[in-house]
Amino acid sequence: MRSFACLLLCWVASLAAESAPSAAEAAYAKGDYATAVEKWSEEARTEGVTAGRLSALGNAEWRLGRKGRAMVCWERALLLDPRDPVALAGIRHALNAGGTERPAPTWSENYASFLTADTWLILATLAFWVAFLCVVVPRLRRRSASEANHRARLIALTALALCVPGLWGSRSLSERAVVRKTELALRLTPTQFGEPMNAVAEGDVVRTGRPFNGHVRVTTADGKTGWLRAGEIESVRGPGLPADLDQKAAP
Repeated sequence: MRSFACLLLCWVASLAAESAPSAAEAAYAKGDYATAVEKWSEEARTEGVTAGRLSALGNAEWRLGRKGRAMVCWERALLLDPRDPVALAGIRHALNAGGTERPAPTWSENYASFLTADTWLILATLAFWVAFLCVVVPRLRRRSASEANHRARLIALTALALCVPGLWGSRSLSERAVVRKTELALRLTPTQFGEPMNAVAEGDVVRTGRPFNGHVRVTTADGKTGWLRAGEIESVRGPGLPADLDQKAAP
């Protein structure tokens, strides 16, 4: 009976610990967004990067006026969890009220958003090997394929075909980047003195192309193409926390 009571007390204590807000959440609730960023960043470095931490960190960065860092956090959160509600709400707010732009997702990108890139890759790999074994094993055994073998082969090939647009869309989503600097313009040529063209704003999401001479060819949300320096943008596909590329605004 005593052991049962100890187990019950431990369970209640764990529930209380889980319900208690973290230091980052408490700082964010008080409006101390700089401390919230610091605490969430520490959690990400020590305990690992998750979609929840990135989306919450993006909210705090946005409150501090760091649009580029916020968009990087939200976009990376969606790569880990395409249905993360906080990241989706943050991006929606940025597009409606923050003066940022984001390319409209293609049909393959919408399709890929049902699962993560790693899940699509795992499913495609399993489907390929099942189909491969269904073809090879009967030939090695010098026997005709059974009806069950034909069914498994058909299911595997169908699954593989369904994974192809998911893999393509995931690749397209991960090859975008976020503008991290203010007062920028696309350049006509990838040179230091390239003629400026259309302006882009901090926090804008662009599609990236080939790099050349320290520049990257990008396409904006409205279809304009040009060159930006590699240090002026940050790829959506990254290690987790955004790089310190921009000047931090005061709280």
